[in-house]
Amino acid sequence: MLSTLRCSSIRPILSAFFVAILLGAPAEGFELRGPVAEVVDGATYRWSAQDFGGFYYDLDDDVGGESLSLRISGGAIDDLGAVYTSRAQEETIEFPLWGSRMTLGYLGDPHFVGYGRGHLRDESGGEPLLRDELIGKVLIDDDEERTIQEGSPLRLEEGYRLEVVEVDSRGEKVSIALLRDGVLVDSAVVEPTEPDASAAYGSYLYKRPLAGEDFVVIAVHFKNGFSSGGDGFATVDGVWQISEETISIREGDEVGEMTVVEIDPEDVTITMANEGRKIALVRGGSRLLLGEIGIRVADQDGFNDSANLTSGRTGDPLRFCIYRSVEEPELMAIRGHVGEVSDGTAWEWNSSGFGGFNYDIDEGLGDESLVLKFTGDRLEEDGGVVYTSRSQKERMEFEEWGDRWTTSFIGEVRCAGYADGLLRDESDDHNMLAEEQLLKVLIDDDRRDTFDTDSPLGLAEGYKLALDSVDESGRKVSLSLYKEGVPMDSRVIEPSRSGSTLKDQTYLYSRRVGGADGVVVIAVHFRSAFSNGDDGFAEVDGIWQVSDEPDLVEEGEEHGEMAVREVDPSAMTVSMTNRRGIILKPDDDLRLFGDIWIRTADQVVNNSINLATGLPEDPLRFYVRRSAAEET
Repeated sequence: MLSTLRCSSIRPILSAFFVAILLGAPAEGFELRGPVAEVVDGATYRWSAQDFGGFYYDLDDDVGGESLSLRISGGAIDDLGAVYTSRAQEETIEFPLWGSRMTLGYLGDPHFVGYGRGHLRDESGGEPLLRDELIGKVLIDDDEERTIQEGSPLRLEEGYRLEVVEVDSRGEKVSIALLRDGVLVDSAVVEPTEPDASAAYGSYLYKRPLAGEDFVVIAVHFKNGFSSGGDGFATVDGVWQISEETISIREGDEVGEMTVVEIDPEDVTITMANEGRKIALVRGGSRLLLGEIGIRVADQDGFNDSANLTSGRTGDPLRFCIYRSVEEPELMAIRGHVGEVSDGTAWEWNSSGFGGFNYDIDEGLGDESLVLKFTGDRLEEDGGVVYTSRSQKERMEFEEWGDRWTTSFIGEVRCAGYADGLLRDESDDHNMLAEEQLLKVLIDDDRRDTFDTDSPLGLAEGYKLALDSVDESGRKVSLSLYKEGVPMDSRVIEPSRSGSTLKDQTYLYSRRVGGADGVVVIAVHFRSAFSNGDDGFAEVDGIWQVSDEPDLVEEGEEHGEMAVREVDPSAMTVSMTNRRGIILKPDDDLRLFGDIWIRTADQVVNNSINLATGLPEDPLRFYVRRSAAEET
């Protein structure tokens, strides 16, 4: 079964009516993009935490209860057509002897609403905070081992620090002090735990009132203690802290374009909707819906919402996606939808559905795909993992030059050659994939710019185009091209001559690039030229430049766990497969290629078959992700 999670598979006829209301300015910062969908009249779209990386999701515990649905009617989201729901779920605390907490994903971040089971629940108030229309924030939750000693305290959040005061000679008792902003607020003696002891042994707990009941706000587990030369040391292997400042959420509160319409403390659920608001989907518009989560509509030229009488589908419907704008992308996982390791299944991620691949929503450009096919728990060598990049035609900014082949390879945009037009006609070798190479686009611009004989036109990679002279009639323009000050080419063009062709008006510089001969690497279109005494002036309105240092994509070339299997210049595709068999095991993070990784859950796997469903009870969960920061 090939599983591809998309915004919607329903594509009925799109109404031609669009309400002309500006959606607002695009959000600043890094955007976590959700799967791209198409505006279809009468359709309802839904995103969950398992397929939108902007919502909170814990892969290890399969916890993430946020969802957003949008119902489109007449090119807009009508009153109550946008519904956001978040349901709290039980999640194991990192130090498992303490039990679990109830986690509520809210606006994409995890929040605390109470303890689910275990020692911390037993020591705290049992009612969820949501009963008092409150939620809390988790500050620390980890089980890393660290050593603290006299003079080197354990630093916590919100001004707290935990100090070791004294350790007895046998290391059986540790005297500790808790300070906040330098003021002593609590002290205790802790007996480090013995193997197989209960959670109460070795745990220091500090309680504070939240919503009228005492909750454990700080928990620290002591693994051992020892004394040496009068100094006391202790090893802690579990730290938990929640904020004492709760967040109030009440029915009727407005959050961006949404209103809190229901709080259900029994089901521990929050529901919001665009009550009394109509949100139009306008080409090129962007608007935050709630918190950092918004909706973006493509600035799409020539979209066609008329229906094909045979298929019933619209010709080229307007594209849109939801997104989350974040300031610190390195703290977020740019992840695709969640998959499961199960014999015979296949999972696919593509450019429009996975924010880790390059996709231009305005142009609808980006055609990368990654397919994982499982045999047992194994991705077989040379076929278990298949990555494909397909080139697409893209109009150059100066449209009269024609189309180029654009490809996204491992998330990077490159030029694969010229598809048609002047630059194809003037290149000896116009298909870069025939030479197993790709070119980086340096300049693609149709803005007007004027330069003169005293000020050359600056290009990339050290190139400059100098205007040597313009004749008195302005018909002939003499040009020289330099790279790092070295003459590379000289030519006379006639942009203003009566009856001049596109070629007459364009300066073209061709050279050998890698294995390709006579490739146009620089093109400059001259709109006009004139002379004023000894000075010459020229106005350009199209500049194109690709790098003369190609990126090789040769068959057999290795990229992490993958190798290029085929470069097909006819189909304009590059495909890679895994070089060796890959077995996915729990709690792993495997780099596939480039900055694309497979992250697996830290879970107990149960592949026994459920007789009712015919599916494994609890197979290994995983997702594909792209790192937002450099990782080793």
